Amino acid sequence: MESAVRKENANAITDTAEPTAQAAIMSIVPQTTNKGPRFWVGSTVWPRLSVIGSITMDACALLAGLALAGHVVGGESRVAEVVRFAPVLLAVWFMIFVAWDLYTQKPDQRSLGTLLGAVLSGMGLLMVVSIVYPSSGLSIKEVALATLFIVVLEGGLQFLYKQGKRFIASQGLTATPALIIGEGEERARIRQALEGNPGAYACVGELNAHAGAIDLTILRQALDRTGARSVILAGADRLSQVQFPDLLRSMRLRKVAVKLVPGACTLDDIKPIAVQKHSGVLLLDVRSPRLDGFPWMLKRMLDVIGSFAGLVVLSPLLIVIAALIKLTSPGPVFFRQKRVGADERIFTCYKFRSMYEDAERRQAELEVQNEAGGVIFKIKNDPRITPIGRFIRDSSIDELPQLINVLKGEMSLVGPRPLPLRDFDHMGEGDKARLGIVPGITGYWQVSGRSDLSFEEMLRLDLYYIENWSLLLDFRILIRTIKVVLRHDGAC
Repeated sequence: MESAVRKENANAITDTAEPTAQAAIMSIVPQTTNKGPRFWVGSTVWPRLSVIGSITMDACALLAGLALAGHVVGGESRVAEVVRFAPVLLAVWFMIFVAWDLYTQKPDQRSLGTLLGAVLSGMGLLMVVSIVYPSSGLSIKEVALATLFIVVLEGGLQFLYKQGKRFIASQGLTATPALIIGEGEERARIRQALEGNPGAYACVGELNAHAGAIDLTILRQALDRTGARSVILAGADRLSQVQFPDLLRSMRLRKVAVKLVPGACTLDDIKPIAVQKHSGVLLLDVRSPRLDGFPWMLKRMLDVIGSFAGLVVLSPLLIVIAALIKLTSPGPVFFRQKRVGADERIFTCYKFRSMYEDAERRQAELEVQNEAGGVIFKIKNDPRITPIGRFIRDSSIDELPQLINVLKGEMSLVGPRPLPLRDFDHMGEGDKARLGIVPGITGYWQVSGRSDLSFEEMLRLDLYYIENWSLLLDFRILIRTIKVVLRHDGAC
């Protein structure tokens, strides 16, 4: 359900070797080197192997550190207890590391401060357990000693990983797919340098930045099409003070690294910057900070813990609802719909199916009855809703499968609601400011009237939430959501 504007932008993407000078046009660069096939191994398999390697190293460091500390303090009996509780320890450990966003980074690119913070968070939790539950057998001395061992083991394993990756990189297997942005001569120079050092980056496409202008819509399409995980930007000094921060914000939301080819640009407002020389061309690695640093990472940690715990605790209810849906109407249990999330990124949103199978086809017939003002489609007495669907919508149970989206990082527990493609295509450019943050299962507008509010009121409340975000505000919204759901306020 693409809009006409989006289709025109898509048509602007071509496979020509040299883009025109009148518009920003992306071109795919064919892989002609002898190491071309190896690049595809690096871009698809290596990121997964990196995550597996990170998880394995973290698990080994945790269990070995606890076992060593237990052996020093309590002998072999404590080692046996560590082995017995290993599944629980690993589950909590991984949730904390996910919350600190350590598995979106390669092991050799992990910040020492972030890694140390994650380890201290996990061991701090064990310290609390040892104090609150003395019967657990954990002592403060044992936890402190285990923390030291774990930090040393993490550092040692990370060093070994770097050495192993350096050897593999020399074989051209770990190149990061990159999109080069700049004018013609700049792009050619960067591409030539990358081809001379195939272990670092591999060019999968180019985007013309004519006269210091970059079309973010086409850039997003280029990233989706090529799967690039890095953007190498030349001529950042030609971008306006509005466009450059917008580009950084967009790439941050997509978790795409931004590398700058230094020129005469001023980088006073970009911190921190890391210099990379191993790619054959001097690159400045721009690492945009998250919304509020540690509080934002804590929000993600709470999302992971909350969604995981919710799926486990509510699993009996989820099974019962799934059975009722299957028994009362034909069709799948889950309703999967494409929705627009942060930075206009499309993802599959999960819900319990509350309508008949032909609901989306019948929506065109019911557009004239839309009660939400045009942008959003809402009808209170929607004839497409099944009997069990009415109940799960009134009680908001149909939204519970979105805990899976939260666990995957596509959504948060609290944030602006992700809109379907139909609603997104009706939005104006100014309305898209609400896409500057990860969408949520519940939000500020939902506890302020839910579907009784107009789109304009919803937009105003979403922007207020983004501008005034805090963990306390999230907590208040979650509490108010429970009250609203129990009262069935504004449900439809």
